[in-house]
Amino acid sequence: MQSSRRYTTTPQVIAAEIEDCASGVAERTRDSLPGPASIVLIDDDWDALSRLREVIEQDPDLAVVAACRCAGGAMLAVERYRPAVLILDVRLPDRDGVELIRDIVAASGAKVIVFTTAAQKAEIISALRNGAKAVVFKTQPASMLIFCIRRVLAGELCPIPWQLAKSERQRANGSEALEVLSRREREVAQRAATGARNKEIAWQLGISEGTVKLHLFHAYRKLGVSNRAGLGFALHRAGGDALV
Repeated sequence: MQSSRRYTTTPQVIAAEIEDCASGVAERTRDSLPGPASIVLIDDDWDALSRLREVIEQDPDLAVVAACRCAGGAMLAVERYRPAVLILDVRLPDRDGVELIRDIVAASGAKVIVFTTAAQKAEIISALRNGAKAVVFKTQPASMLIFCIRRVLAGELCPIPWQLAKSERQRANGSEALEVLSRREREVAQRAATGARNKEIAWQLGISEGTVKLHLFHAYRKLGVSNRAGLGFALHRAGGDALV
């Protein structure tokens, strides 16, 4: 079984690879028994391919069956292996990666994940319109890529980078807003957001109902909301630990 974890090459693949873009295509011999989801990698950086394969194959349910450095090699690997997932960098030496996505999706049932250093929002939108199921930046944790692989295999949606950025900004803004509340105001606001009545909050904290109302008034004003629904939303933006 140890040998099945290594890459080998064949004359047919080498010839096609040289003819297409004179860069490398590495293949992995396939186990005879079905099991792990098959994955093809496309990136013009050979070191990046090696690191990516090592990360992915730490999970026994995932197996890299081919690694390619060009669009021509990618199409050859797709035709030969019919992978479940294809991970590619859109910056390729021989062809625009966004256009390649369309051909890959048309030629196979592979779920395409764009894995790139950086991309403009328009480029991301174009990749998604051409059939990509997810976009992950190389600057994100490796766990995000594995998360997206599992999501697309399950037919589920993945967050796209600007949605993640927006979420982080919202969380940061919410956390900053909570810092303006006093400890007691926050305690009252947390309980009110979960649906507790003023009388219940007063009993839980050992204060009067009038004091509860006063703390709520201050919390509404400081967080820029006008009711408990708005209060709950503001606390939710700050993260799950803001609610009790």
